[in-house]
Amino acid sequence: MVLNGASTARRPTGPVLGLLVVVVCLLVGPAVVTLALVPVFGVSPMALVGGPMAIGTQMVLLLGFLGASGLLAVWVLAKERRPLASLGFFPATRIGAHLGFGAGAAVVLLVIPVVVNLAAGQYLVGPVRFAQAGAVLLALVGFAVQACTEEVLNRGYLLQTAYRKWGLTAALVFQAVVFALLHGANFQVGVLPLVNILLIGLTLGMWAVAEGSLWGVCAFHVVWNWCQGNVAGIEVSGMDIQATLLSLDPLPGAAALLTGGAFGIEGSLVTTAALLTTTVLAYRALQKRRLVSTGTA
Repeated sequence: MVLNGASTARRPTGPVLGLLVVVVCLLVGPAVVTLALVPVFGVSPMALVGGPMAIGTQMVLLLGFLGASGLLAVWVLAKERRPLASLGFFPATRIGAHLGFGAGAAVVLLVIPVVVNLAAGQYLVGPVRFAQAGAVLLALVGFAVQACTEEVLNRGYLLQTAYRKWGLTAALVFQAVVFALLHGANFQVGVLPLVNILLIGLTLGMWAVAEGSLWGVCAFHVVWNWCQGNVAGIEVSGMDIQATLLSLDPLPGAAALLTGGAFGIEGSLVTTAALLTTTVLAYRALQKRRLVSTGTA
């Protein structure tokens, strides 16, 4: 069970120190790896600070999250002295089913605001870019690194450390708030995007607990980001990705409350409505899991 991971530690970490660990991992690890990858991919350091993002720049930024994963792994193994699998991956059953459900849920959730915006005439639809298919597939690898790292840090490590001291409700809220605040430095961020990211954090937190592992939420997060950016051609948390299969751009004068504006679909009010529904569904799944585990169903 994902919640029990911290209890396997010989020297467990409290939630406040755990938050500091997460922040250090995200600040130091990606910075070091990103600097190392810049010459490998031949990108300019200035390209990392905003503007249109070519595939090389995108890969440098996404693969930089390997640094955060590496630092967390060192902390968990050396300080807490517990296996990395305890962060939320093993023991687990029906892994393939969880991965498939997570990926499918991401596609469905994304289709809702996209279809609404298309029906409302808010998007300019460009041609399919078949020549970009290779770069689009490569980006999936990058998003797998980035999204899974964020899940391990938030729905794995942070949720576990907070649950051990504060209980389930506080832990779920804590990790979701931290998840939203960590996105506060993203390009073009605003109040509505942060509300939506908070709802995503709550949904994925309850989902992980109900499932008992991180497989499903990792698949969701990877596909959610990848389909927005490299498949649909929509900004991902303000990132203007260039290697895309499709191209969905807000028309001049389009309603930012519908399209999400420069932040992307995560800043859309339609996404808010869809996420409120997923939050309720995740809560019901969590309640069902807790009833079953206590034998009161």
